[in-house]
Amino acid sequence: MLSLLLAAGLALAGLAEDVETAADAEQPTDLRQAAFSRLHAEEHTSALVKLANDADTTPAKRWVAVRALGKNESMAARDALVGFLASDNAPVRIAACLALGERGDRSLAGRVAARLEDKALLVRHAAADALGQLRDPGTIPDLARALDDPSNHYRGTSMWVRRHFVEAIGNIGGDGAIAPLKKALDDGDKDVAGAAIQGFEKVAGFSYGEGRSDAEEKEAWRRWAGQRGG
Repeated sequence: MLSLLLAAGLALAGLAEDVETAADAEQPTDLRQAAFSRLHAEEHTSALVKLANDADTTPAKRWVAVRALGKNESMAARDALVGFLASDNAPVRIAACLALGERGDRSLAGRVAARLEDKALLVRHAAADALGQLRDPGTIPDLARALDDPSNHYRGTSMWVRRHFVEAIGNIGGDGAIAPLKKALDDGDKDVAGAAIQGFEKVAGFSYGEGRSDAEEKEAWRRWAGQRGG
């Protein structure tokens, strides 16, 4: 029994040291990455969840704990990440979105899409990026609604997060992306319109940019989208 307790204590000490190293921006990158990789083991799941749930844990360590769970294939880690989407701490919600994106589990795409309505813009940004990784066509309507949502404008001015919604639509691709990308071409925000062009290039696999003005390039994509039913 004593040997088991000692082994458990050493394991926890090792985990704490790895979290400390991975969270320390002053450490060499290779050391931080090696420490972070060791945290992916399923045996660390409960300890990482506890650490991430502890409000007294430093923000950097909470971030590392949640992101490490994204590389953990256990169902316990999956369920914990879903729970963290509802955390009252915005950085934890951001980390959970990004971790779920890395997991690649499309069955959770709807849960991530719900964060497109988060009160924090950075969480909406993280949710969009995660959806672009998950590439579930079923979330394109969610991203299109977020693009039109008045809360993503400030006093009539488009906010930076809207470009990320369009980028996610382009990353998801497929026929379902064509109509919202076509609409985004005419957006008053030049960054949104630019993201729509990049999205079309990903969907189509080619560019209309060479030798064309901005207006001509947009018109070429409108014609292409029309031929595809968009």
